[in-house]
Amino acid sequence: MDRNGASLNSFFRVKQWAIVLLPVSFLALLFFLPIFQILKEASSYSFSPVREILGNTRFWSITWFTLWQALLSTIFSIIFAFPAIYLFAKYEFKGKKIIRSLITIPFVLPTVVVGSAFTAVFMKLNLDEGSINLRHTVWAILIAHTFFNASIAIRVISTYWEGLNENPENQARVLGSSRISTFLKITLPRLSPALFSAATTIFLFCVTSFGIILILGGPKNSTIETEIWRQAIWRGDVSTASAFAVIQLIFVILLSWTLIKAEKKTSYSEELSRGKQKKPRKRTLTFHFIYLFCLFGLPVFALLERSLNTGPSGLFAFFTGLTKRTNIIPITPIASLWNSMRFALLATLIALLIGLAASTIIVHGNKKLSTFLNVSTSIPLGISAVTIGFGIFLSFSGPLADLRSSTWMIPALHALLGVPFVVRSVVPVMRRIPTLFYENSQLLGVNPIKSWFDIDLKLSFRSLLVGGGFSFAISLGEFGATSFLPRNPDTLTAPLVIYRLLSTPGQELRGQAMALSVILACITALSILFIETMRNYEKN
Repeated sequence: MDRNGASLNSFFRVKQWAIVLLPVSFLALLFFLPIFQILKEASSYSFSPVREILGNTRFWSITWFTLWQALLSTIFSIIFAFPAIYLFAKYEFKGKKIIRSLITIPFVLPTVVVGSAFTAVFMKLNLDEGSINLRHTVWAILIAHTFFNASIAIRVISTYWEGLNENPENQARVLGSSRISTFLKITLPRLSPALFSAATTIFLFCVTSFGIILILGGPKNSTIETEIWRQAIWRGDVSTASAFAVIQLIFVILLSWTLIKAEKKTSYSEELSRGKQKKPRKRTLTFHFIYLFCLFGLPVFALLERSLNTGPSGLFAFFTGLTKRTNIIPITPIASLWNSMRFALLATLIALLIGLAASTIIVHGNKKLSTFLNVSTSIPLGISAVTIGFGIFLSFSGPLADLRSSTWMIPALHALLGVPFVVRSVVPVMRRIPTLFYENSQLLGVNPIKSWFDIDLKLSFRSLLVGGGFSFAISLGEFGATSFLPRNPDTLTAPLVIYRLLSTPGQELRGQAMALSVILACITALSILFIETMRNYEKN
């Protein structure tokens, strides 16, 4: 008996169209309609907006900068991650799981927090003025991207390397090969699938980077992503913004397709076996801990230090200042944090509901519906939040403008970005549930709905919490898509307030931006530690 017949029985064969209506309607309204509006705007007058920017030298300059900064960021992220990759792949030590979890935090930190952290670093080291000025330079972007993405390289490559059989290397060493020669000629080629996977992921993230470019790059260093925002919000040139969005959309889809094909050719079978890991010497472990602190901890430490006031008004003056309203923003900074928390909770609940319904159809529905939802819930991962936000900006105008300014639009939009993480967490677990469970449930005459609650929901509950944790963290720090929505006092989020405070001169305002960033970073870190706890619990 197949999975469909055993688990869903006649109930889901009849009702699956009612279940699929929820995720399909959600995706149609908040994803497919906005993308359609962007395509419609860009294709007006026989693709006149696209033809115009293709003949503009500024477009090619922006495109070239987008690509080469992403390539250099990818190379630096992998190179600077390698000492940590070696540590986790070759050594076993106390607290390894905790440290591995902690280095995941930088990747999910809100981009405005990372921007604040490196602004603090440059101020601390006097690199924002004088003979060496990194502020609003490409070097600031590259450094921040390395901090942001090195954890991806560490997780992907170290996990793969950890499972490689060491026989080829041992044989080479017996034959007289040096350590460096063995690594370059044998180990490095064997690591190529993991290297390629990490590199392609980092490259795509850097191509679609928004907050880092906007805050640390400044107006002179523009990528396709920031240009969409500037053309639409600053200049009100919707046609040009649409042309940039369509070209980026096509580029990202083609790049993803090309990289997936190349990855399949690059991957090859390797004999995997968990080798015996050594215990590091204290000196070796100390060196790696210092290196990890410089790579990941120093920006956070500088951010924390800058959030504390050394003046006469008190050490925590910037934190207490968060409760006071200024002329820069219409609400107090702490009120924006409560807005972000409220929206994150609502977005998580929506993402869990939509993701759970979509996962059920993907696993149990008929082939066409399953394939459609599987692809549809994955696409938002590859499309940048700025493109989606711009699509919302185009779609919900005129008679629908009230929907765009609605309080519910922000959590719904954030939920769209979180649904893929819920689906990717839940579907693999649901697919691993033995068919026997469903067969026994059917033989006992259990109601299909109760059967779903007792089997699918209970057995995938922890994975559901993992997906919900990611949704919460994403919503908490979301900046790109939200920047296209009306900024009413009751919809102003913490990332938008941090950006506004950082963009305004004045030590007190910057100090408040740092203080708000510290609080936002702590909440995000707690959600990621919760995710890692759930994951480790599942493994055990």
